[in-house]
Amino acid sequence: MKNLLYLLLALFAFVSCNSPEKKLKTASRDYIKTETQKEKDKRMQWWRDAGFGMFIHWGLYAVPAGQYGEEKNHAEWIQETADIPVEEYEKYAEQFNPVKFDAEEWVRIAKDAGMKYIVITSKHHDGFCLWDSKVSDYDIIDRTPYKKDILNQLAEACKNEGITLCFYHSIMDWHHQFAQGINHPDYNFGKGPNQNFSKYSENYLKPQLVELIKNHGHIGVLWFDGEWIKEWTEDMGKDLYNYLRNIQPDLIINNRIGKGRQGMEGMNAYEDAAGDFGTPEQEILENSSKMDWESCMTMNDHWGYNKFDENFKSPEILIHNLIDIAAKGGNYLLNVGPTAQGLIPEKSILLLKEIGNWMKVNSEVIYNSRGTKHYKEGESIYYIKSDDEKYLYAVLTEWPGKKIELKYAKPKVGTEIFLLGYEKPLVWKDISLGSIVIEFPEKWQNPNSRPVNYAWVIKMKGKQASVNESPKFIIDSNYIENKFLFYDEILVSLKSATPDSKIYYSTDGSEPSIESNEYTEPICLNESATIKAISIKDGFVNSPVSETNFLKSKTYKSISFQYPFSSKYSALGSLSLGDGIFGIKENFHKNWLGFEGVDFIATINLGEKQSLSKISIDFLQASKSWIFLPKSIEVSISKDGKNYQELKKIENTIPQTEKEFGTYLFEFEFSKKQTQFIRITAKNIAECPEWHKGAGGKAWLFVDEIIVN
Repeated sequence: MKNLLYLLLALFAFVSCNSPEKKLKTASRDYIKTETQKEKDKRMQWWRDAGFGMFIHWGLYAVPAGQYGEEKNHAEWIQETADIPVEEYEKYAEQFNPVKFDAEEWVRIAKDAGMKYIVITSKHHDGFCLWDSKVSDYDIIDRTPYKKDILNQLAEACKNEGITLCFYHSIMDWHHQFAQGINHPDYNFGKGPNQNFSKYSENYLKPQLVELIKNHGHIGVLWFDGEWIKEWTEDMGKDLYNYLRNIQPDLIINNRIGKGRQGMEGMNAYEDAAGDFGTPEQEILENSSKMDWESCMTMNDHWGYNKFDENFKSPEILIHNLIDIAAKGGNYLLNVGPTAQGLIPEKSILLLKEIGNWMKVNSEVIYNSRGTKHYKEGESIYYIKSDDEKYLYAVLTEWPGKKIELKYAKPKVGTEIFLLGYEKPLVWKDISLGSIVIEFPEKWQNPNSRPVNYAWVIKMKGKQASVNESPKFIIDSNYIENKFLFYDEILVSLKSATPDSKIYYSTDGSEPSIESNEYTEPICLNESATIKAISIKDGFVNSPVSETNFLKSKTYKSISFQYPFSSKYSALGSLSLGDGIFGIKENFHKNWLGFEGVDFIATINLGEKQSLSKISIDFLQASKSWIFLPKSIEVSISKDGKNYQELKKIENTIPQTEKEFGTYLFEFEFSKKQTQFIRITAKNIAECPEWHKGAGGKAWLFVDEIIVN
């Protein structure tokens, strides 16, 4: 009888979602296209000001607690990673009885840690729902002995404590037959697109999302995941985005609702992608971004509960992550994975208490704050400004001792500078142009006398202490940008965005100062050089140093590409391939040229006929970030640039797996060949393979150094 009721309700939801009236309402406003920046700023304000939230991964997967058979490294993906059939996995519901769950306690733990919002998995990829869904009986009420709506309890507790409740929701569903349920044991990608997926989307996914929005009070964010499946499209994402915001116009939605997310870095690959913010996963952006973003990260190695995982990060790392993210303008979404009994693990609670103790003293540098373009001085000083720009904060992640020198920020004489947690203004003075020295209290030299550990926050008036803009390098328009590698000389201009500032520079790699060359006209280079430049205004406030290497090739004259490299991963352009600096895996956003979904086909002009004996080409493999090695690499030569002869071809035999991460140098050796032109063709695998989370998405080739001997 109950199944019949669910069927009728689902049919009603289907008719409602597809009625002419509903379609008219959905089409009445396209939020993606019509919302002004001012309207979006108002909608996003609370979230930007919050800065810090709790992620909660909780569901049936907490029952096995990471173990299936002898394997103990599973978590929320256990149904997929352990190849568990749907019927067998469903039995975990009979064992899921979280009688120790206390919504008020969970919210208190989050609030005491300084978190302003909570994002909980309403439904993960396994399809199990933590609320009383009328669209399905695969939920906490109908399948478990617990029989209480988790989300309603959490909604009430959040409301009472002023915490904003948000829901994670999986687009994919391993349980539903019209989604991925029919594809065991390969739930994640299946044997091909499910032809009934549109029925799942309209009759199941949407009605459940309506339940979440309408039945649990005001919802702050809908946090989607699982968008990488073949069945889901960008148009579906945009349609769902508009559909949901017609129901709740102030709703915030992440960029995983569409196909715009680029790899684990999580930022948008194109401008008109659906969603309001980027979602870096287990990593922090290298630099600040104009786009809103939030780093979601675990405390240990798993999202869901794994009782064997004791590899927790230290409180120092977690607090430094929080600071790093805030300095770059992002939010920090820190995860906990509760047990099947409903308890947040004790180690997680202890770490959150440490963060909370730090936040009680320093929270103003995280809340209502904005990242700065030049967010860092050295390795241990971060700059963050308040939202109203009245204050500039210098956050120190290493204890400075009795004093500290700041080069990039200097208030006017007489301005008071404070150390958060210390009751008196600090003593400070000028020591040289653009630098101040701040004395730290004698009382705090004893670590036991400091109210906080791990990081310390200096607060100063922002209007006088803003960080000056670094000079920008501009290549003369007569030359192709960053291709001095292939020219006899180049003109380099310097420009500062800070009005009325002066620029000083060096060309030998030394640190610039007021004693260096003052920039008055473009710099003419005819040899390799490292230019460093600094901007100085009103006799104080040095900018961070700008630095660029201009290297002149001694090997080949020019290089051209059949397919252009991505502007997102462009390093120094063509210069990157012959500057003698090999890209590294630890920071693969630098040095590498990225080619998305296309082959790397490069033609090198040596300038004249030369004897060729060896070519070396460096590639990156970072499968988790959708970067793969080429299927094959071919080298051909030509004397006239028109007719090419294949010299050698290599088929790649290095495994392309998600665990592989490194750089690989492919080398070709020849008996001496006379040639002027060399063509290198590296075949991209084009699409991420079926075993990959991004199956069907465009695969990347990352190329750096090409050495010709």
